[in-house]
Amino acid sequence: MSGHRLRQSQYAHQKTVEHFGNLIVHLDEQALTHISCMVWGFVMNIGIGYPVHRYVSTQLLSFEEYSEDWLFPGEE
Repeated sequence: MSGHRLRQSQYAHQKTVEHFGNLIVHLDEQALTHISCMVWGFVMNIGIGYPVHRYVSTQLLSFEEYSEDWLFPGEE
């Protein structure tokens, strides 16, 4: 991401959200709703339900929403 470096914990969180979000979308596309609901329940239990829901709804990962604010002078 331009102008902003993620800490290791932030990067790991972002990749986990992306992975589970893509898995839920893929399962829904394959009409595997029972398995999708089980994955969604697991995501809620481990405490990342809101970021995954936001990713599935908007395709924005954590820390991407405000990336333009973090640009250094001269970056586009």
